[in-house]
Amino acid sequence: MRFSPRLPLLLPLFALPVFASASGCGRSAAENKTIVADAAPPVSVKLATVQMLKVPRTLTLSGSLIGAEEAQVAAGAAGKVLATHVERGSVVKKGALLVRLDSRIVEAQATEAAAQVASLKAQQAQAQLDCQRTEQMFAKGAISKADHDRAMTACETTKWSVSAAQARKDMTAEVLRDTEIRAPFSGLVVERFVTAGEYVRPDSRVITLVDVDNLRVELTVPEADVAQMRPGLTVEFHTSAGDGKLVHGRVRYVGPSVRKQTRDAVVEAVVDNAGHDLRPGMFVTAELSLGEQSLPAVPEAAVRAEGTLRHVFLVMSGRLEDRLVQVAETRGGLVPVVSGLKSGDQVVTDLTADVRDGARVR
Repeated sequence: MRFSPRLPLLLPLFALPVFASASGCGRSAAENKTIVADAAPPVSVKLATVQMLKVPRTLTLSGSLIGAEEAQVAAGAAGKVLATHVERGSVVKKGALLVRLDSRIVEAQATEAAAQVASLKAQQAQAQLDCQRTEQMFAKGAISKADHDRAMTACETTKWSVSAAQARKDMTAEVLRDTEIRAPFSGLVVERFVTAGEYVRPDSRVITLVDVDNLRVELTVPEADVAQMRPGLTVEFHTSAGDGKLVHGRVRYVGPSVRKQTRDAVVEAVVDNAGHDLRPGMFVTAELSLGEQSLPAVPEAAVRAEGTLRHVFLVMSGRLEDRLVQVAETRGGLVPVVSGLKSGDQVVTDLTADVRDGARVR
């Protein structure tokens, strides 16, 4: 069998693609992308210069709504519940009747105390007349000094007996008033713990009442931001259960210390709730206004949104660079950029399909 002398010459030709492929594998992804970008024609873009924009400086915090006042209303007297006048969810005014207790025994005691006062006052009046006669007789020498002193002591004793009886009458009247349990302030009945027929003691809890006309927003502030807190700061928030209405309030109370376990402080703001749209216990995400700050800003058309990410394209050394940025709320067609840009950067404002990372700029 004879071999062709040309066969060895063909071997290097077959090997050339292999070597070329091996050379391509040695390049980085960035180099390959640059080669692809260089192969594509340059793109024509419209540019805008990043400018500084004054925007409100805010701090986002989470918290919950609580009542401006909240009370576990106690019975104040002992007795059987005759009737309840409110249900859970009832809105009541200050002084409204909540629960009525059986007052028959207390009424009898009040009548007895009043009669006792009247009787002692009559005795006091008679004692005063006796004392006047005794003084006249003692002045004439008709009675001894001992009889005179005994009469004066009786007059003084009668006076203090009337005072003690009056005090008992006042206490009985107070207990009688307590048999009608009334709202200590205007608010919402959150819970009712008694019903007709039950027996309560003076310290028994009968109603949970919360003032919902004004609510407090209780916010937790991280230790790093506590120094910026002060009364009077503006608070704005939405509730997840609301209609999207923005609620405004002002900081009234700043916690005096940082809690050891959570390394945060409690800040409370007061909000008006005259329409009762908000309820205690609602979770809120609030923003506190801390003044103004200057941030780089770009036209709204210069920002490309991909899910939760925001991209802008800068011109760097004749090429486009895709830059991830963190943005704030758009204001007047300009998007403030919290991080990722600086003043003077050139950004693309017409984000066409040809605008991509690494592309050459015409």
